[in-house]
Amino acid sequence: MLKKILSKILVISKIIFKIFIYLMAFCGFMSIFVRNIDLVGDCADDGGVWDDEYRVCRFDCMHWNEKGGCILRSDEELKDYVNGYCKGDGKGLYRCSMAELELSKRQLRDEMNGLKDEDKDLQQSSQNFDKTPIDKIVIEKNLRKMYLMNGNNIIREYKISLGSEPIGAKHQENDGKTPEGQYVIETRNFNSKFHRALKISYPNDEDKKWAKEHNVSAGGDIMIHGFPNWTPNFLFNYIHKSDWTKGCIAVTDEQIEEIWALVKDGTPIEIRP
Repeated sequence: MLKKILSKILVISKIIFKIFIYLMAFCGFMSIFVRNIDLVGDCADDGGVWDDEYRVCRFDCMHWNEKGGCILRSDEELKDYVNGYCKGDGKGLYRCSMAELELSKRQLRDEMNGLKDEDKDLQQSSQNFDKTPIDKIVIEKNLRKMYLMNGNNIIREYKISLGSEPIGAKHQENDGKTPEGQYVIETRNFNSKFHRALKISYPNDEDKKWAKEHNVSAGGDIMIHGFPNWTPNFLFNYIHKSDWTKGCIAVTDEQIEEIWALVKDGTPIEIRP
């Protein structure tokens, strides 16, 4: 008799235990479901879109398409969101922090793409260097001409603009003059405030000696460059007819692109009066 009672108690205990397990599982599921609803609701309230796959609130999405893909805010829309709402009423809110982070990521992406483009330009320039016949640059200041030379042969010819005080050699900083003498192309600048720039090795030893003897600064940063980045080309096509630089040698943007590709760093440049 006792054995039968114990057996029934054991069966009932197993049933109760199973019911308990099922209830726990159900409660756990419901808590996740409810919490998920709360997260989705909170995300929507914050102006974002809930990504169920990664369980994050995304502020770079406008909405989901029919296939469940994220329809991204455009760069301009995201920028307007950050510079508008997030600089005003939304300042300091979590959604704005996330939006600003996404905007920073996109800007970094654009900068990286820009570096890749510059790298391609360098590779292209390198390929052109291997083929280039240019072994010297000659500047005739009085003629306002630049010649890319191979031996005694003129390969390219360009009209140039000089410093605002074109007569005479440069001796000191801010004199508005363009140097005269023997120099080389030292390096090149992608990020010049003018459209690309090749740096001339002014001042040379003679320039430094003259400046020291006269107790003045010789200056520097003499370039061959294109038009200012902030000025429309059509305006400078007229200005280019005069001498407008602070001592540099200016050509058009199209011409500096060609010179950039044809001339190696280290190429000698002779600047004649």
